[in-house]
Amino acid sequence: MYFEGTIKIDPLQLTKIEKVKPTKAFRKMLYFMTLGQVSDKQERETFTAISILQQLNRALIKEEVTNIIRLSHDDIDFYLDEEGKKNDLKEAFDTYDIRIDESMAMFFSTLSMVLEHEDKEYKYLIEADICRIHQVGAYPITIKVTGLLKEFNAVGKKEEAVGKLVEGVFSSQQKYNEYKVSKQAIFEQFLERLSLSIKKNIRIEDTIIDIKSKIVIPQEKITSKTAIPHRTDNGYRGMYTGYYGFSDYMFYSYLWSSMCHSHGVTLHDTHYETEKGEYLGYKEELEGTSSYLDDTINSEEREDIFDEPVTAEGEESSSWFDFDSWGDNDDTSFSSCSSCSSCSSCSSCASCGGD
Repeated sequence: MYFEGTIKIDPLQLTKIEKVKPTKAFRKMLYFMTLGQVSDKQERETFTAISILQQLNRALIKEEVTNIIRLSHDDIDFYLDEEGKKNDLKEAFDTYDIRIDESMAMFFSTLSMVLEHEDKEYKYLIEADICRIHQVGAYPITIKVTGLLKEFNAVGKKEEAVGKLVEGVFSSQQKYNEYKVSKQAIFEQFLERLSLSIKKNIRIEDTIIDIKSKIVIPQEKITSKTAIPHRTDNGYRGMYTGYYGFSDYMFYSYLWSSMCHSHGVTLHDTHYETEKGEYLGYKEELEGTSSYLDDTINSEEREDIFDEPVTAEGEESSSWFDFDSWGDNDDTSFSSCSSCSSCSSCSSCASCGGD
């Protein structure tokens, strides 16, 4: 089990709404048939890369978040820490400031930062995505915080010792429930403090905070932290990337579902994902006796617990021939992919239908 929180931020900035050529095949046809009258819309924020980074920098330092792992500008890495440096946030920003020119600062599409932080309870991975160009109504700044429980870290420990530490949580259903509630409350407090600090340093129009508890369901049993798989797909920035030192803090999460099964602990209000972070789905309640949690049997032989096909988190399923999204010529903001800034190249995106 670990926790994931998302803070969505809408800065108080001037926003331009522009018409753009649709990316879906049917809408493209309508676009040309109507000489461009039927078009999609996107929002273009007026903040510059430097200005928004400076404001976020002040908020992060206020919460003593000073360890940066990655700083990317339109998928180009300007800073990548592969050594576990400490207090390198200023170094990363200075490097970025030196290497970009005025046009890059003004006309970027997306800025991404990945940071690490820890307190007494958690090892945090913080991902900040700043989208200057995005769909109408979407929040241009998203900060995702992953909280891994520090007490079960594998630093200097054998895997068997980590398993014994984790097992103590499952002595009874009541103890498990109380443990989850107490740890989630601490995680929520950190998100609230971070959100408040951002509000103090950036003029905010609106914010949204969402928190999920997550459990990893290994498709194959993971018995060693060196066996934890890493993701290399372009654009992914989460904890499964293989950032320096994180395997020691992630290993316990691969034991959690098996512990639930062997102790018969029922899970509530939980999201599930594979050992690579691929989303499996959500269940309001799942009994610990379910074979879905049993990593001693082949994943293909486990119980199918989801009643409907599962789409990726945050992705809305929609038809390419969706009449509900139609408007008149003055209201042409068709729905578009929520995970892309402008859907210009998401040919594999389920909600876009490709080009």
